[in-house]
Amino acid sequence: MHRWVTLAIAIAALTAVGCSLGCSSKKGGAPSTAGEATPIGTPRPGFEGPIPKGALTVKDGEVGRYGGRLVLSIAGNPSTFNPMLANDVPTNRVLHGKVYESCLRFKNDTHEMVPSLCEGFERGADGLSYTFTLREGLTWSDGKPLTSEDFAFTYKVLLDPKVVTSTTDLFRQGVDAAGKARFPTLEVLDGRRFKFTLHTPDVLFHVNVASMHPIPKHAWGKAYAEGRFNEVMRLSEPPENMPVSGPYRIHSIAAGERVVLVRNPRYWKVDSAGNRLPYLDKIIFSVVRDFNAQFVRFKDNEIDAIEVRPEHYDALKREEPRGDFKLHDLGPALSTYYLMFNLDRRTKKDGTPYVDPIKLGWFDSVEFRKAVSHAIDRVGIVRTVMAGRGTPIHSYYSPGNKKWFNPDTVTYPYDLDKARALLTQGGFVVKDGTLHDSGGHPVEFSVTTNSENATRIAMLNVIKDDLAKLGMTVHLRPVPFNEVTSAMRNGRNFDAILLGWGSAVPPDPAQSKNVLLSSGASHAWDPLQDSPHRPWEKAIDDALYANIASSDFPTRKRHMDRILAIWADKLPQIMLVVPNQFVAGRSFLGNFKPSALRPMLSWNVDQLFLSRPRAR
Repeated sequence: MHRWVTLAIAIAALTAVGCSLGCSSKKGGAPSTAGEATPIGTPRPGFEGPIPKGALTVKDGEVGRYGGRLVLSIAGNPSTFNPMLANDVPTNRVLHGKVYESCLRFKNDTHEMVPSLCEGFERGADGLSYTFTLREGLTWSDGKPLTSEDFAFTYKVLLDPKVVTSTTDLFRQGVDAAGKARFPTLEVLDGRRFKFTLHTPDVLFHVNVASMHPIPKHAWGKAYAEGRFNEVMRLSEPPENMPVSGPYRIHSIAAGERVVLVRNPRYWKVDSAGNRLPYLDKIIFSVVRDFNAQFVRFKDNEIDAIEVRPEHYDALKREEPRGDFKLHDLGPALSTYYLMFNLDRRTKKDGTPYVDPIKLGWFDSVEFRKAVSHAIDRVGIVRTVMAGRGTPIHSYYSPGNKKWFNPDTVTYPYDLDKARALLTQGGFVVKDGTLHDSGGHPVEFSVTTNSENATRIAMLNVIKDDLAKLGMTVHLRPVPFNEVTSAMRNGRNFDAILLGWGSAVPPDPAQSKNVLLSSGASHAWDPLQDSPHRPWEKAIDDALYANIASSDFPTRKRHMDRILAIWADKLPQIMLVVPNQFVAGRSFLGNFKPSALRPMLSWNVDQLFLSRPRAR
């Protein structure tokens, strides 16, 4: 085993066999009791208990001031307060990094993995073991110790097939001789140390561990033992029953209106002057389902920072000189838009198929999907829907992901003649202006998207008109976002869906197992396969496992290029466009460092502060 060293590892330069992360500790002079005044103001609610002996000192950024609130927006209600079950943007936006912390954390501004709940880790020389050490003196927000047992409990829950969480796929390491999924084992060494033993080397396994947000065993161990884990940490749970590890804890929720977080009085970070973090007293997430409404509320000073849609850029740019905000151009986004057909071959409990067999025959045809892709005018979508501020894409990654993007995959320029030729090749014919399959069935299907997103609805209108030129009848089905995710995860009751991918953090292939692997819960066109249903899905599985097993970047890149080439050729999801990324934030937000990686506005929420009082 290698000795511990103190460093932050840049993901792009990760090639060493043994590594660890570390940080300095500092007790500082900030308040340790509720309501105590300090040179930088009075925190309300105040801090409780002593600063942990192993407190992390955050060395960058300005020293801020205590007090005030930050108002952000989310497009819908969180679906749960359980970080293990979080699998949608509103829930992740509220919980991850704000309410629940992880062992290590990705620093969006420098693209480094840095210490968090863990002061560091050590990787064995053979790449088959990882030992993590927690900070000394950590507690949950209720004052109970946060220990290795909490990580062991969380990992046990994560591997339970009765608890559906996309994080599980990140830990999957192929199958054993009997075809059963293999996962690393976790051993508790003592109160502060725990060790993972792997089946195959994974040079980025520590990044997978960073995706696991531990939950307190003392709070939820009994419910899990009784088989009630999926019922706990619901939105109706009293906030005082939910101990947390992040800078903020749940205070209240008003469904359809807001979620309010307040300071965790026992948070374990301090700034460079020794002041306890976080600075802000309160974070408010306003539920604003429509992006146009978010834009209006930002202009009306009701929201402090927003992700700016391309169609809103010009209006904000005109107002910036006289407005109390700054517009930030972050370049090409790493998030993407896609159209996906339901290729699910499974049947429901009553024996009926999830997908109408006639429609499944269309959707599962590569010629059909390629024809649809050629019929979509991506350049027109960028021009009319995104005000020219976007880029057509044809494979999984955005060109904004400069490290992994592959520009040499097959593309699908707008070409109706080619689309018609592909349909003919697939046995489709046009009769009286309507496309029919070889059995004489007219091609008619619906596309679901979330009703809160005007951009996606506008894209669908373009796509509907484009596909009508081939004789297809497309019905638009806008529904609330939670219904979209429920249709994908539970009922599987959809023909096609238009949604978007936000980038994993860090934006590395190892973080896309839940999407790319055929066994993944987010392999949404045909999820949770016991073994790959299609040869090309097996090829992707094999290439991804080869990618994450190597520490040599050229080798990893070669395997990922193979995945991107298969994706572009087989089109499990028809990639559409990537927007340019803009954000806007109030001028009084201190330490505001927006990033193209999510969460763009609040990745350093524990350091944000109000540099001056609000005007209103």
